[in-house]
Amino acid sequence: MTAPDPNGPVARLLRYANEVHSLAGRCGRADLAEVLAAAAARWKDECTDIVVAGAQKRGKSRLINTLVGHPDLVPVDADVATNCFLSLRRGPKLAAVVHRSTDAGLVQTPITVESIPDYASMRGDAGKRRDVVSVDITLDNPLLDGLRLLDTPGVDSLTVGHRQVTVAMLQRADALLFTLSAQDQPVLRHELEFLAEAAERVQAIAFVLTKVEDSANWRTLMEENQARLKTFVTEAVAENPARSATLTPLLSAPWIPVSSKLAEAAEAKRREGRQERADALRSRSGMDVLERHLRGFADGREFARGATVVNAALSVLGSLGTGAKDDVAAGSDDENDVAARMAQVEAGLEELNELAARRRAGAVANTFLGREVAGIVAARTAEIRQPYENAIATLKKQDQIDRYMAELPMSVQRSLEAAWSQIVYDVEMLARTTLDAFARDLGLDPVDLAADRRMMPNFSQVQVRNDSGPEAPEQVDMVRDVLPSASIGLSLGGFAATLLGPVGFILVAPAIGAAIFMGRRSMEKVQRNQAALRTALRDQFSLVSREMTLDLERMVATWRVNVEQAADESLMRRRKELETRRAELKAASARSAEERKKARQSGQDRMASIDTLTARGLELRKELAAAVAALGR
Repeated sequence: MTAPDPNGPVARLLRYANEVHSLAGRCGRADLAEVLAAAAARWKDECTDIVVAGAQKRGKSRLINTLVGHPDLVPVDADVATNCFLSLRRGPKLAAVVHRSTDAGLVQTPITVESIPDYASMRGDAGKRRDVVSVDITLDNPLLDGLRLLDTPGVDSLTVGHRQVTVAMLQRADALLFTLSAQDQPVLRHELEFLAEAAERVQAIAFVLTKVEDSANWRTLMEENQARLKTFVTEAVAENPARSATLTPLLSAPWIPVSSKLAEAAEAKRREGRQERADALRSRSGMDVLERHLRGFADGREFARGATVVNAALSVLGSLGTGAKDDVAAGSDDENDVAARMAQVEAGLEELNELAARRRAGAVANTFLGREVAGIVAARTAEIRQPYENAIATLKKQDQIDRYMAELPMSVQRSLEAAWSQIVYDVEMLARTTLDAFARDLGLDPVDLAADRRMMPNFSQVQVRNDSGPEAPEQVDMVRDVLPSASIGLSLGGFAATLLGPVGFILVAPAIGAAIFMGRRSMEKVQRNQAALRTALRDQFSLVSREMTLDLERMVATWRVNVEQAADESLMRRRKELETRRAELKAASARSAEERKKARQSGQDRMASIDTLTARGLELRKELAAAVAALGR
């Protein structure tokens, strides 16, 4: 990275950040100095991170494939898996590495490029994609020189976990490409709300309108999207003027119409030697314009990162200003000045008392999550059990019953794996929605609800052995001991494919597996007829439901404890800060006149420095915002 112009905004920003950092140190606020240092931590990273986001079916993944010249690299027929993202950067050859979270930390595993969908797609192999955090793809493409493209899960409102992963990715982003389709409906409310969150985290944003090749009215749709965005921003700023600084720049963000289909056709013509036709199609595709913006983002990453540092510095100055104003008030000859500051502190403490009451009420409401878990399990297992009973009703002869039972083992496992996968997803979405609302009500950021793998059932670990000796467990017959599965081919051929396709497998616990395999004795005690099979089936599903519910209630209880503990820590920290301020104000007002005079002068000096630095920061933010808006143009 070349040295910045000593008189340019980047060099002035660096000097400015150092001054704010030093002031925080002189004020004895090492905690605030650390905030600023953390914001500047990525400054020396010479790779520009560009997040590509959008709702499902907006052409996001195909756009990435076209940009890097590999049409089949990133799966386009399904969304990126929950809690996962794909990273594309330049490397000597085409290769892929999976990063998986384990109890021992992050583990890297090389995989074939062809198997990427298994690990990163919602239609992939659930066993392979479990615990996958990211898939890192390298390829030798000049476009990626100094660039890293991050393909993220969709931001659809119904896919809450996907959206939160994408929002979290913006914390490390230098720029955002937000995709919308010229063939779909205009931008929706949940997409606009995502953009509002994104604008608080990333400065450089560009809109990409995909699939323009098959839309005769794409310009009209783009104008409608821009009008909806303007209305949304106007209403949001009117409701909260403080959001103007982050939301208003969205209105000047560039819109880039593109066609991956035309770009792919251009490449095909180029391979045929039809250069003139290839150039014409490439020009119509809009990809050259988009690539210029990407290069602009890379060349101007200091501006985007600088804006983030300025925002952090202004936040630090605001906190420092509170202490300085307290000192000025405490040293005043007018007792009303101290009383006014003390009243602010008391109001803050009273507000914390109200928040504490809301925290207690919210915690009581959260206890009902366990009951809702039981309802989810019951509903989902009933969906699985009903086709079993339908299949049993078709068994008219003894040989049909015998053949049905002989085909049970693998199918019952897969049916329950499919059920468990959907149940875990439903429970996670319920808990996330409920606990996020609890956190927001207390002024907290959403808390990450990472599933504890040790609490997640694992059906594959069930082992049936025939040990010798007097204490050896009785041998279990895998054919005779497992109940019927809906995936057996007696009028149910399509059922398992329906379940296992979009949902995939998440493995089931030893406790659950053991419960299923307990069926041997009960099956031997009943006549092999339809009524007996249905009764045994219901008994076994009741047992499995109880085991699933217990595991999930433990998982939700862990999440509840984590969120409520974070709330308690936040309230305690805020209370401690206010009580410290109150004690300092009381102590300052009890000092001698000379001591109060010195404290007042010190506070006034600090306020003068803070005001000067704040004014400089606001000007720098405007300058950097203008530089960011000009990137790629």
